[in-house]
Amino acid sequence: MQDTAEIQRKRDTLWFLPAVKEHTGIYTCVVRNASYCVEISVSLNVMSDTPSSFPYIKYEQIAYENAQFLMICPALPDFTDHMTINWFKEGKPLPNDGIKYGYLDGTTYALINDVSLEDEGYYKCQLTFSIENINYNVTRIIQLRIIDQGIRQQPVILNSNQKTIAASLGSKVVIPCKVYAGHNDGDLMVWWLANGSFVNDYSKDDRVTEGVLQETTEVEGQYFELPLIFERIEEEDFITDFQCIAANEYGQEILPAQIKQAASSFAWYIAAVPALVVFLIIAIIFIAKHRKCGNKKDYSLAKS
Repeated sequence: MQDTAEIQRKRDTLWFLPAVKEHTGIYTCVVRNASYCVEISVSLNVMSDTPSSFPYIKYEQIAYENAQFLMICPALPDFTDHMTINWFKEGKPLPNDGIKYGYLDGTTYALINDVSLEDEGYYKCQLTFSIENINYNVTRIIQLRIIDQGIRQQPVILNSNQKTIAASLGSKVVIPCKVYAGHNDGDLMVWWLANGSFVNDYSKDDRVTEGVLQETTEVEGQYFELPLIFERIEEEDFITDFQCIAANEYGQEILPAQIKQAASSFAWYIAAVPALVVFLIIAIIFIAKHRKCGNKKDYSLAKS
């Protein structure tokens, strides 16, 4: 692919300066050395900067009512040391009054004091940078959810709006289930069901399994993630209701998930929370084709 004024290659990334809807499509990069080549295909969907797009490109963050909260502008690039971030709520500039809200140049967070239910909603953080004396914006959308102190220990499943995953027969699919447990995980349990049965009963041959439960500790509390892993998609998966359940002694939350058939020739598909750059939704589809470079003989698929 040749560089253009709008699309430029920088090391292992493509830069869209700026991204427009016409850039929507599938892009493929090839990584090679002396012994093999790896093709990685990326499906890119460019969406407009409108509230109707926010549910699809949001990052979820959680704050406690009546507490202080640091809202982080997530997944920012590291190509600049001096950054100025502008903050907005519901399309209006966030007041930097030092009383309710506060943020400093050079930082990637905004402070919210005395959090209330009225603070819930969509926030936008916008980083402006310059390339060849032209300014561009990197934007992130944050959905802030407020949890009442009285139910703060009930588990919360993040990105619960992602309920349908498109995949093709024979592809490998990973469905994440990320749970916020607060500062006390207690007796938290996370598991997957398939048509009301445990996954090991649904798939006797380990074609479908639960991954390893991973724990992450942040300032605002603990997060747990339990992926559902399909080694290969079969017909029965399209008519099966999958559920991720997170429960402790204070309550439970359920994430329903369904797989729909998609016309795709790709061998690997990962359903994950998208990484966003300038309102891009990127679903990463991996094709791992290990073969001798310059050799047109048969090749074999490699597992990751």
